[in-house]
Amino acid sequence: MSRVSRRSFLGLSFAAAVTWSVGEVVPAAAGSPDTVARLFQIRGARRAEEVFPQSVASGDPSPDGAVLWTRVAPDAARATPSVAYEIAADETFGTPLVRGVATAEESRDFTVKVRVSAKALRPWQTYYYRFIVGGTASRTGRFRTLPAPGASLGGLRFGYISCQDYTNGYYTALRHLAQEDVDFIVHLGDYIYETTGDPSFQGAQVRTIELPSGRTRAETLDDYRALYKVYRSDPDLQRLHERFAMIQIWDDHEFANDSYGAYDTDTEDEQANYAPDRKLAAVRAWSEFSTAGARFDPSGGPLGAITIYRTLRFGGLMDLVLTDERTYRSKPPCGLREFFDRYLSAGCAERLNPARTMLGDRQREWFVDQVTSSSATWKVWGNEVMCMQLKLLDIYVKQLFPQVKAQQEARRNARSLLDGRFEVFLNLDQWDGFPAERTRILSAFRDVENLVTITGDLHSFGAGYLRPDFDNPLQRPVGVSLLGGSVTSSNLTEMATFGQGGLLVPPETDLTWALRGSNPHLEYFNSAAHGYVVMDVTPAGITATMKAVRSIRSAATPELLTLRTFRVGEGTTRLETVDRGTRALGNAGR
Repeated sequence: MSRVSRRSFLGLSFAAAVTWSVGEVVPAAAGSPDTVARLFQIRGARRAEEVFPQSVASGDPSPDGAVLWTRVAPDAARATPSVAYEIAADETFGTPLVRGVATAEESRDFTVKVRVSAKALRPWQTYYYRFIVGGTASRTGRFRTLPAPGASLGGLRFGYISCQDYTNGYYTALRHLAQEDVDFIVHLGDYIYETTGDPSFQGAQVRTIELPSGRTRAETLDDYRALYKVYRSDPDLQRLHERFAMIQIWDDHEFANDSYGAYDTDTEDEQANYAPDRKLAAVRAWSEFSTAGARFDPSGGPLGAITIYRTLRFGGLMDLVLTDERTYRSKPPCGLREFFDRYLSAGCAERLNPARTMLGDRQREWFVDQVTSSSATWKVWGNEVMCMQLKLLDIYVKQLFPQVKAQQEARRNARSLLDGRFEVFLNLDQWDGFPAERTRILSAFRDVENLVTITGDLHSFGAGYLRPDFDNPLQRPVGVSLLGGSVTSSNLTEMATFGQGGLLVPPETDLTWALRGSNPHLEYFNSAAHGYVVMDVTPAGITATMKAVRSIRSAATPELLTLRTFRVGEGTTRLETVDRGTRALGNAGR
């Protein structure tokens, strides 16, 4: 892609838009008074779904606004490129508070994304919005603004999700989440999957996707855009976006599995893995279709086109600190040649290299400062990949994975570099592949009170403690970690071969028992369910309720079950089990 000027790149991320509070003089840039008036006229000539096939969405709220998003059908946009939008305090739009005009352009695949900031919008209030094109109004969406800086809040409630492989099941969990009484949603990544037929992730193939390129993995901008359009066509995902603002970050599958920087991991040849054009296409599509407020500038190249790490402040109650754990990370420590280099790995000397980084120097310094300088009661880290150590000790490897034991003992560095014990790490794509930096960061949080990490990626529910040294169970925790299961992506119980064929997974109850026995910081682990987590945050404590649906294989509405409810009190780092939930969906812990 050619380089563009600072002025022109704005057209590649956010739509050129003019916003004003009703009652103010309409800016001349919006058009003549007669032209503007016609843009807001609703004649109902077409159905909303015909003009706005991906419906509407909002995200990254502020005390006086939010990011609003839609996509206009190409035929409607070509006929009427001007898109009106309005915000009101009620669903009737009888008295709009804010109005604006934007454009739907082919260069952005007809997506419209505007950052609204208006004096008419007040902190910590619910507002309704819609778009209008050619006399047709979109479905109505709603969002809640952020509290005023430093405001005293009695509480807030949000849901968090991750890993929603479209082809592996139906979004029945999102159908239930859309009915929850929450203030906003956090999406921790893997909003799309770049592959459409990979048995590592899509063994069920409940729903199919065909890419414009004809490949089974996205390679081009058209491919990535096509994925978002299909995902955003799902009625349950649309409903969730319509009801709540969504705060998004990415993980790997928005680009490529286990990606790092502009590299994928499809082959062991690092030179062949370098895919800057593919990475830039993935980032551009994400910027067009996500609800994030970060701007996209292609002149920054695949690693500098967009910055997604950021902090959202909810008065004096909570700071939500979001990190990017893909763009700046080092390559896999033990290589890509074999399955056991990354998964069920005994590790290697490079894993312990203190120069290895997940966040990069600049982001790490920013992140530590955001947490340590925060004056909010709660510091919540939106973290893509599991921060807690997750390994299996020798006794459990022998019992559960005898073939792994035999293969690993034949390999170099098959003995632990720590104390001579044989052990394997489940996944070195997680923070276990970056232990020196993890220790450095968690050590910096020793004096921080009320740190909670929320995580996706592993397709499993879990809870435990954060320690600078995970091999020292007597060390005082610096915070707690809460892991949310996937919406649909295959969990460990379903991935009966870990995508490799022939490596059988033990029963979920046995795996949970072994993981908890090997990781004393782990309080709970369940990799046999799909769902989401609801977080209730008050000055006195945080309560996390892990919820799961009975089925994702049918479009029918399934029963919703509570797996576990944990609470951590203000000023403590102790997880209290409030509700032990049901044992119907796999192991409920021991």
